[in-house]
Amino acid sequence: MKYSPLSFWTPLALGLTFALTCSRAQAQNWNDRPDGFAPIGISTDGERPTGAWTFSYQHLRTDGSGLLDGRGQVTDADVFADGYAASPHSMVRETHSLNALFGYNPSTSLLLTLPFLNNEVAMRTLSGPDYELRSTGMGDLQVAALFRLDHDEDEVLHAQLGVSLPTGSRDERGTTPSSGGISEKLPYSLQLSSGTLDLIPGITYVKRHESTSLGFQAKEIVRFTENSDDYQLGNVALISAWVSRVFKDDVSGSLRLGYCHEGRMQGQDADIDPNLSPLHDPRSQGGDRVSVWAGINYIETGGHSFGFELGGPLWQDLNGPQLEQDISYGLGWHYSF
Repeated sequence: MKYSPLSFWTPLALGLTFALTCSRAQAQNWNDRPDGFAPIGISTDGERPTGAWTFSYQHLRTDGSGLLDGRGQVTDADVFADGYAASPHSMVRETHSLNALFGYNPSTSLLLTLPFLNNEVAMRTLSGPDYELRSTGMGDLQVAALFRLDHDEDEVLHAQLGVSLPTGSRDERGTTPSSGGISEKLPYSLQLSSGTLDLIPGITYVKRHESTSLGFQAKEIVRFTENSDDYQLGNVALISAWVSRVFKDDVSGSLRLGYCHEGRMQGQDADIDPNLSPLHDPRSQGGDRVSVWAGINYIETGGHSFGFELGGPLWQDLNGPQLEQDISYGLGWHYSF
């Protein structure tokens, strides 16, 4: 029987909500609280005082298996019946991000994010051997400014305006059983760059209470033009809402609901054969996902803090056939001074 994320995450969400509601922990100064930074899967959650720095590292991993077309399950046989030479069976996607946040002035902070990506997809063929596609390397560098719109004792509101620079590779290649040892260009989702200069606007709001905090973030990756390979990735919209509760002076728990919309691709790379697999087909890109995450934050004296989140999908509607997501986790470290 295929694993159903909903059967596990529904009782987990209810249990954590009960724990967050019933906890009697008391909070100290906001800057010293473990929920002083957002769940680790959230980036750009707050600005810094003038002259202050925060360096951080985030590791996000997503595993996936099984195929969806829309919201319906499809099989490898269905994929082969559609004329594809291979079918994706499972995947692992990892992102390692190095971040530097600097308080430029009382109302503006500057953020630099450098991602390193690792993508692996196991493929199945109708009659030949199974094989694996992999890409590893630096992704697109992001530079952003955070603008304080409101900062009271118990709430923070800031806007983000950033750009993604096409510093990653868009010529990742590999061999397949049918390529005769010749290196072929990997499918779109295994390339390390969009190949375009992308705009990243966003807004974040955090409300603080005595021993709880509530947060909301919305941001989008906006793409305006095709890259030099004659295609344009779809826009990506990300929305998250979370509640955090302080259990001890140095430990807090969180529950987060996330929504991701990835628009359809436009155009096509002439070097990527759309008949090889759905991964290579520009029509099988993008979709919508709703996921839930449970997390924990831990803070130490001296400016160090750590976070962990575990999540999974509640609902997926994909432009398929496309691999569905199973389970994800994130972990990270912050150092502020």
